[in-house]
Amino acid sequence: MGSYHYTSTSHFFFAGGGEGEYSSYKGTGSTDTHRPTTVRIPVTTPGPERPPDDAAAARIQAAFRGHLVRRHAAAVRGADDEATRLERLLRRQETVDAVRGDERERARFSEALMAVLLRLDAVPGYYPAVREARRAVTRRVVGLQEVFDAVLAAPDAADTCGVPASLDQLWKKKGIS
Repeated sequence: MGSYHYTSTSHFFFAGGGEGEYSSYKGTGSTDTHRPTTVRIPVTTPGPERPPDDAAAARIQAAFRGHLVRRHAAAVRGADDEATRLERLLRRQETVDAVRGDERERARFSEALMAVLLRLDAVPGYYPAVREARRAVTRRVVGLQEVFDAVLAAPDAADTCGVPASLDQLWKKKGIS
């Protein structure tokens, strides 16, 4: 009987040795001419589960999503910085006096608060972390608008200047907890 051999070229060989039913070359049954025959059987191994193009595309998409999250988070941080600047301005007595006395200053400050809200509105909320940060800054700016409205509506009082010391005081005054 013949034997199987495996070589490193990924081919199996069957070498007939002239014994048994595989002994004849053309099936004639003669045993006087023994020619071993070699049959090459190519062996192919299955490829990887995912083509390398898919893995590369997944890496590119993940990198781009990371870029988008960083860009959107930076936009939210910029809006938060602007809200902090406006809050500092609102706490100053000069700003309170200017807003109460001049219609243009009142409109300028109100438009600055609205511009911050519009900047936040331009940030998409696809990613949960960005969405939560955007929501927190939006609430803060809306709170500043309520403080601004309270400053305008408050009577001129020399001791408090009509400005609540914190947003919590304003919310308690309006019954929001």
